[in-house]
Amino acid sequence: MKTLVIGAGAAGLAAAQDLKKAKHQVTVLEAQHRVGGRIRTDRSFAAVPIELGAEFIHSSQVPTYPLAAQFGLRTHYFNQQDDTLVRLPDGSLRTIAEVGCEALGYNNIRMVDWPQAQGEESLAAYLQRNRLEGQKIPYKLQEYISDFDAPETLSAQAALEFLCDKSAEEGDYRILEGYD
Repeated sequence: MKTLVIGAGAAGLAAAQDLKKAKHQVTVLEAQHRVGGRIRTDRSFAAVPIELGAEFIHSSQVPTYPLAAQFGLRTHYFNQQDDTLVRLPDGSLRTIAEVGCEALGYNNIRMVDWPQAQGEESLAAYLQRNRLEGQKIPYKLQEYISDFDAPETLSAQAALEFLCDKSAEEGDYRILEGYD
């Protein structure tokens, strides 16, 4: 069977790989001059790769984590609570660990009684309905939006399930050779 995959981002390449395993004859069509979608590594700026798009492997529980080892790529672990800077309402920058996760809605998010999503409500509609904007959006939900983009097309229910995902607490890994 012949199959055409549109887009050579992470999802398109994963789909092509699965289809090849299922004995399909696969063609991947990409509009840009490169593969990777949101993954974009720049090596012209510094002695180390600079990520201009997707940057992290979020925990060792995601499908991309074993791929790094499979291809002999080195990773560096860091805990976002210690390394991630947030801008406070007074304009100062602090790490999440310095401020305390509770103040940012990170750890205690599981204890908050979050309103349920309404049917197939988008994340953008959910945020608007619950008057969550800017710094009122908990850090972990901001991370979700950053990872998946376009809250208008994201499921509010999926975002709420992400908030309860224990694997997201593990920390992140950066591929030292560059994510591309």
